Amino acid sequence: MKHLGFLLLFLALAGIGITAYRTDSQGFLLFSTPLAKVFTILALILIANIITTLGVWLLKKYTKTKEKAEIKQVTSVFRYLVFIILVLVIFVMLYGVIGPVITSIGLFAAGLTLALQRPILNIAGWFSIVAKRPYRIGDRVDIGSISGFVHEISLMHTHLSLVDKEESTGRVVFVPNEQALTLPIVNYTRGSALVWDYVKVKVPASADIANIEKRLVKCANAVVGKEMKMATEKWKVEVKPETRTSLEYRDVEHPFLEISVRYLCNAKNLTVVKSDITKKIISEFSAELGAKNAKK
Repeated sequence: MKHLGFLLLFLALAGIGITAYRTDSQGFLLFSTPLAKVFTILALILIANIITTLGVWLLKKYTKTKEKAEIKQVTSVFRYLVFIILVLVIFVMLYGVIGPVITSIGLFAAGLTLALQRPILNIAGWFSIVAKRPYRIGDRVDIGSISGFVHEISLMHTHLSLVDKEESTGRVVFVPNEQALTLPIVNYTRGSALVWDYVKVKVPASADIANIEKRLVKCANAVVGKEMKMATEKWKVEVKPETRTSLEYRDVEHPFLEISVRYLCNAKNLTVVKSDITKKIISEFSAELGAKNAKK
């Protein structure tokens, strides 16, 4: 389809060029006739498309970063820059000098500011996202009350793949970019795709805390130990599963301990990892659970 668009544009360009030249060859060469101007505009659009396609290809091939999210954002900015330059060149070509172009753009911008306040705010939000980079494609974020993974950042909207209990729902929400200027943004994966999560267990206050903590760490290591070891080597700082213990009460006479094991895992796999660690814990404490059930 993309090549078909190029072909149709080229055929239209050729047809208009031949017609304009045959109608008034002198005016065509001076770009003074309406057909000659249409021909020039189409030629500029074709050139801009070629520059965009070639530029995106070069960026993808020779850019230093290999992360798809980074490349996609850079190519998006490049496309918009080519479009803005194309519009300016067409204005200059139609008016002949730069002065009227600036005046026209100023009047046009003033009118747009009044009539299209929200779209302009969205564009301002896009510039803010590109410049400050509160998030990028692939990040797990909360924008206001909306949670999801950043799927795409367009000129008007940020596309979020919604999550429920940290699992993708298959639905996409379009968040206006202006909200990047006004709403709090929580980025769970900035700098790393790994986030801290935990699994809690409740045991009697008389339980052997040290033994339970040791076994919980063992269960977490069985699932995410390798991933956390790789993180340790990458960050040059030791990270490993940790436990936390707190005293809770059903009532004053029945205290119990809530012991949690904390661990790092990929944000996209939170629910799966928690499920796997929970299964390991159930298996590890199967003897105690069996004895308890037998008493009941």
